[in-house]
Parts: sequence; C-alpha cells; structure tokens
Amino acid sequence: MSYWIRAAERPDQTHFYYFTKNIDLPFDPEAITTLRLNVCADTRYRLYLNGTFAGEGPCQGSEYSRYFETYKGSDIIGLLKPGRNEICVKVLYVQEGSFISLFRGSRPALWIDGEIEYLADGETAKFAVVTDTSWTCERDDNVTFRHFYGIHTSTPPGEEVWGDPRLSPVGVEQFQTPVPRGYNLFGLADAYPLEARPIPQLRYEDAKGFRIVRKTERYTDIDAGVYTTAIPTIEATGAPGSVIKIIYGECYVISGENGARFKGLRDAGYADPSADLGERVYYDVIHIPESGKLSFTPFWYRAFRFIRLEFSDPSVNFTALTYRPCFYPFDETGSFDSSDPALAEMWKVSVNTVKCCAHEIYIDCPYYEQQQYDMDSCLEMLFTQRMISDSRLPLKSVTDLARSQIYNGMLQANYPSVMTQIIPDFTLFWVIMLREFIRYAPDNAETRSQAAAFLGTVDKALESFELFRDATGLVGDNPYWSFVDWVPGWMAGITPGGPEGEPITVASMMFVAALRNAAEVADYCGRSARKAEYIERADKLASLIVEKCFDKETGLFRNTPFRREFSEHTSVWAVLGDIVSGKEAEELMERTMNGCVPVAHCTFSMGFFLFRALEKAGLYDRYAPRLFEGWQKMLDNHCTTWCENPDSPRSECHGWSSAPAYELSAMILGAYPEENGYRTLRIRPHLFVLDTKYASGCVPTPFGTVKIDLSRQASSDAGERRFSIKVTLPDGSVFEKDGCPDGEEFRFAL
Repeated sequence: MSYWIRAAERPDQTHFYYFTKNIDLPFDPEAITTLRLNVCADTRYRLYLNGTFAGEGPCQGSEYSRYFETYKGSDIIGLLKPGRNEICVKVLYVQEGSFISLFRGSRPALWIDGEIEYLADGETAKFAVVTDTSWTCERDDNVTFRHFYGIHTSTPPGEEVWGDPRLSPVGVEQFQTPVPRGYNLFGLADAYPLEARPIPQLRYEDAKGFRIVRKTERYTDIDAGVYTTAIPTIEATGAPGSVIKIIYGECYVISGENGARFKGLRDAGYADPSADLGERVYYDVIHIPESGKLSFTPFWYRAFRFIRLEFSDPSVNFTALTYRPCFYPFDETGSFDSSDPALAEMWKVSVNTVKCCAHEIYIDCPYYEQQQYDMDSCLEMLFTQRMISDSRLPLKSVTDLARSQIYNGMLQANYPSVMTQIIPDFTLFWVIMLREFIRYAPDNAETRSQAAAFLGTVDKALESFELFRDATGLVGDNPYWSFVDWVPGWMAGITPGGPEGEPITVASMMFVAALRNAAEVADYCGRSARKAEYIERADKLASLIVEKCFDKETGLFRNTPFRREFSEHTSVWAVLGDIVSGKEAEELMERTMNGCVPVAHCTFSMGFFLFRALEKAGLYDRYAPRLFEGWQKMLDNHCTTWCENPDSPRSECHGWSSAPAYELSAMILGAYPEENGYRTLRIRPHLFVLDTKYASGCVPTPFGTVKIDLSRQASSDAGERRFSIKVTLPDGSVFEKDGCPDGEEFRFAL
C-alpha cells in the first residue's frame, strides 16, 4: 500500500529535499511486461532513476485538485538495470508567499504508487514501488533562495548554491493513504485530492549555444539569439569560493538625457556603451566548490534573451554555456508563409511568443508574473489553436480558471494561485473563452459533456454582474480592479471616471457580449430556455447602453454616461456585443477610425478584438494594414517576441499581443470553423489586405491539417481583384480554382 510521506520537520524557509530509496529488482528489466509509476509531491519535484532525469511535476493545479504524473514502461524502463536501482525525487518545498501558482501544505511531501509486472518462469509476477517509511529524506543546506516579492511573487525563487550539496538527514513520516477521488466516505477531502495529469510533460529541446556579446574584467554577457524560456547550463572553473551571479535579462536598455531610459534595437544594445541590461530582477548565484569546477542548471525554467555572468574573481573560466528551450509540446502543424517576408516573420515571432507563454498553464509573461490570467488565456488559447490541433491545454486552462470562482460568482483574475486577485471583466473573458473552446475542440459527446459541466459556473459568473448594476442600470462601481487596457493616461488601466465610481460603458458592453456568448454555449448544450434568457437579458441591457451612453453629436459611445470622452474600446464592444449591427456598426467603426473625433486607442491586449470589430463591420480590408504597423514597429526593433504594450513596454514577451497568429491564419488564409469543431470549414481569403502576392499555410483542425495555397492574379480591366486557390483537405482531396474574385467564400465539410 502506498502512503504519503513527508519530511519530519516543518520548514520555515524554502529548501530542496531529497527523498531516496534503493530497490533491488529480482528480475532483469527486459522481463518487464508492464510498468506504471504514479508520482506527486509538495511543492514541486524532479524524478531521477539511477541519476538520470525521468520527469517532473506535479502539473500546476488548484487547491481542489492536485495532479499526479504517470510514468509508463516506455518512459522509464530504459533507465532501470538489473539488481539495485536508486529512485531519487528532488523536491522543492516553497515557503509561503512565493511561487504562488503552486499550492503547498505545511511540509515537503511525496507520494509514489507504482507497480511492475514481469515474467518469472513463464508466469506473470508483480513488484510494488510505493512510498512508506522505508524511504529516506535529506535537506540540502548548501542551497538557499532569494524570493521575488511584491507583484512578482508568482515567479520561482532564485537559487544560491554554496558549492557541493550538503545533505542533512531529517527523516520521514507516513501520514495519509489516498482514497478514491480524494474524498472519504464522509466527503472529507484528502490533504491532496489527486487527479491524473491532463496534459503531456513539458518538452525540453536539444541544447543550444550562446554567443558572447560583451566581455569585461568582471562580467560576460551572452546572447541566446532569441527570447526563450529555457533551462540554462553553466559550467565553469575557478578558485574555490569564487562567486558567479547569473542575471537573466529580456533586453538591453539605453540611457539617455536626464536619466531617461529606452529600448532600441533589441539585438544591438550591447554595442552601445550607454546600454545595460534592463530590469535585472531575476538571478541565481553559485559558489565554486573546493574542486574548482562547477556545473549549474536551475530547478525551474528561466525567461531570457540575454544573460549576464558576473564573477568575483578574474580566474573564473566558463567551459560550457548552453540552454535547452522548454515549452508545452507544440506539434506546430499550423504554419504560414508569404511573399511578404515581414508577414512570414510575424508568424514566426507569434509562434515563439505563444510557446514562451505556454507551459503547464498559459501565462501572461514568462519573465515577470508567470500567472494564468483569464483575459490572457482567452487570447492565448485562440492563438494556440491556430498552431496546434491539441485541445488539452485549452481545456485545462478553462477548467483551472472555472475552479477559481468565489462566493459571489466572480472568477479570480489569475489561477491557480494561493493569492486572490479579482478583475471583474476577466470573468467575462472566461465566458468568451469557453465559447471559443467549443468552436475549436472536437464536436463530440465528450466536449458537450465538458461544456455542460461549466454551465453552472457561467450562470453564476453572469449573475455576479447583476450585483454591480447601479442606479443607471449599468455595471457600476465595484470593490475590485476595473482594468480595461493599458492605455497611456488611464490610471492603472481603468477608464477615466471608473476610479471615481462612474459606470464604465465598456464593462456593460462586455457583459452584453458575454451574455450572447453564454447563449451559444447553452444552445450547444441543448439548454434552449437558458439560451433565450441570456439573449433577452443581453437585448435589454444593450438598449439601456444606447439610451445612456450614445453621444448623438459625435455618433460614438461615451466612456462613461457622464463624460464626453471616447475610446476605440466602446466602439469595439458595441459591435462585438451586437449593440449595433449592420450599417450602424460600419458607420460607428468608420467614425472611430477616421480620426475626426479624438479617441483613446486600443493597445496590444485589445488589438485582437479591434480586428474582430473591423471584420464584423466590413472594414477589415480598409483598416487592418494600419493596425499591423504596431507589430511592424516591433519587427523593426528586432524583437523576437511580442511586447506587452507599445512604446516603452515593461514586458518583452506577452502572449496577449500575438494577434498576428490569428490574422494571418484566419483572415489572410481565411480559414474559420463555421460550425463548432470545424464540422464546416469556411475559407474567405483576405489576400489583398496587405498587398500580398502569395500566401500559403496549414491550419490544424480536429480532423487533420488543411493546407491552403493562395496567389494573386492580374486585375481585370474593371479593376476587379482576383486570386487562385488550392485547398488540400485532411482526407487528401484537393480543391483548386482560378480567377476567384476578391471576397469569394468557400465551404468544406470536414
């Protein structure tokens, strides 16, 4: 029988603990017929068999469900040997207030439940591998940790390694037997309610080398060539006790007049004497041991483009500098190419950005928070589905965030997390995310069951906004952070008037849009009465928004009912929420975009939704090229990931800024799931938007990959724009047509 075991101490600091057991196999590993090893730990572990890394976990989950990893025969049989084998689990126990996306108990703990079946004298025999009091536990006292407090508490601690490991035995205690589903006969939860890991292990790519770009007597700067999330390996020699500080940086920052600092070309700053690494927040420190040789890799991936290696003694010599990129295992069946090299590069940068923000959860940015936010995840899921056909990470994200719902219906702004943060509009983004998950996931009984299980969460989430409706009938003041967008001049990203308690128009508009999305979810689940209710509520609130917030003089919607100030945001959500439609939507977006009335502009976080409003209003071809200029500016600055916001961005890598991934696949190639699950694929190319001569790419669907090839043809005498198209469907059939007029649509049953 397998038990949870834990260290026989209550640590008040973050430590590494080594849980170890030697097992003597009474058979040759070649005789193994089946092997299963289930593993979980508190807080985070790396599993080693005979000194070789075998896997890691537990997958980031919630307080209501801890995940365990299952290692099967093909994963680890090759690491076993006849006779004595060592199982070592390196557990990182994280103190309270740090690395908040990982749940933890009061002590470092481990659970392994494994069984090996093998042939002995022609018959099947069994051998158990379980945790019990026969294991040993040792604390590594030569590693200490620096915690990044404040808003960065989500990130992992930095390691300070004092030479070789110094292990102190602390003993183990046996404290719990897992019960089915994590709850006992009386409904009491285990300390760790367990579920099987729902996504694959992270992928570590082959090691890559750095380029040395700056060298002085006290530090060396190295360049990975692109922004990445990776495990670096630093090998060095030097005098015992010498200190090396490994500082991870996103890019260089150039110092200007009067203390001003700005980011220029991302790959040329090191050549400027006034340039230095930007906000050097995260670092690891290693002390060369008595042997004079060291090899260091951190326990958790780091985010960086550049690394600065500071050393206390000039005798330090770096003998190897490599890194292994670490991401969710993308199959990257989605692709895009074009006659315009800038568009091809935009796809490449979008893929790299999304990969850097996709691990065991979607994260907003890999360098700072590393938190799974509702709004960011909604967008990252959409961009991911343009690159891969795998819907497991999107489902896990939808599920994780649903489990964050609090008593009044609000979803937490980021989850999993041991710290609560509420951004009301982000609850609405989760509703939209669920609807979009249904659009791209396989259309089958399993998806319908999954969607139906979330309907209660949807209803309670929408009802929570009724609590915030004030005397105007609109969504008004609330005790949380009413973030909308990082618009310059808006305090903390809140529409002016919001901090004073005025109802924010866009919040009511997004509520309408969420109600309409929820109606589609209800319809998918066969709940026609609930669908009708949501539509009726949306229509009534939409009429009230027009009455209270529409400014007849400018023809725009005010940011609040009481201020004649305007933004692209209100126009975008008026269109996306069907508060206006048809000709009225076209005229509203035209007035918003033509510059006749000053409006606050959407930044990258809202860029995707601005594209969608233009598409819905029939103005995509006219205004999309202008929007692409923001991403072109980042390419001009040699960015290899998309920044958080324009101008002077805090974060160099932010998943929500990857709208080009969608635009190039869904708009230029024109591929869109007209029916849920891609049962009907609609293709309506916008090849002429960016004056592209040809474009081609692959679009992942639950039925397989669709390949699309487009090329422009000479315009007719009447000025009509035409193109040729070739579509290769998943079953291998090919559709081709020449002389297609601009705007023609094609539909295929998949």
